[in-house]
Amino acid sequence: MSKISYDALEIDGIKEVFIQISESCKELEIDFFIVGAIARNIWFVSNDKLSEGTKDIDFGVYISDEKQYNQLLELLIEKFDYAKSKENPFCLKTKDGKQIDLLPFGEIEKDGEVMIEGKGMTSLKLDGFKEAFELGIVETTIGEEIYKTCSIPAIMILKLIAYDDRPDQRTKDVNDINSICNYYPDIETDYIWENHNDLYGNENLQQKDIGIIVLGREMKILTKENKKLETRLTKIMNDAINETSPILSLMIQDSEIETIESKREMIKHLKEGFIKDT
Repeated sequence: MSKISYDALEIDGIKEVFIQISESCKELEIDFFIVGAIARNIWFVSNDKLSEGTKDIDFGVYISDEKQYNQLLELLIEKFDYAKSKENPFCLKTKDGKQIDLLPFGEIEKDGEVMIEGKGMTSLKLDGFKEAFELGIVETTIGEEIYKTCSIPAIMILKLIAYDDRPDQRTKDVNDINSICNYYPDIETDYIWENHNDLYGNENLQQKDIGIIVLGREMKILTKENKKLETRLTKIMNDAINETSPILSLMIQDSEIETIESKREMIKHLKEGFIKDT
């Protein structure tokens, strides 16, 4: 189990937020895990990389019904002076204005969707959260507390879905997808060699290619019991490859050294690992 400091995440007040969420969930016997860009940054820091900037602080919370979810919100408001967001009923704001997304999944879902009363966005689709929670958890010690965090393959699944759900609002998810694809082959070199060394027999594949194929394989492990989710993720990747979605162009961070074709190959390798049984 890796251990990092709160300061390494480079967000003022993150220690207080994590402890407050943890205390509140324990009091109400709610299980939770860290998702999104914060989970990605925990992975970076755990592997001696610098944390990338983010303002997103997202938690998945395993909730039985709307009553339990409202109890969690009210406890954070009363005990720690959080405030409800006027725009998003799934978001609270800390005293110093940080936005905390508390994404409910579990028994609260009906037909794959969460519906709660409130202005603004009152429904939420959380495809992949159950799979991420049940099969894609990594435990990390931050400070002196052990937290459940979303694994990188699980983050990739959730990022692809989040973008596909709201492509006009979630372009930052594509930036994260690109960042993970760039770093995964190097950060996870030992794991890749120990668990997927069959790929090294192909002279046409470089380490970066192999790493992305492995990332696709690891995503497949999480989704293999949910054919509907597999089909959706395959379509998202196909749409990117065929440029019926703008994912490839959005992945380009430096147009002088990156091209549509290089990003297409990246997603092709991801898909190759995802659709083939190991």
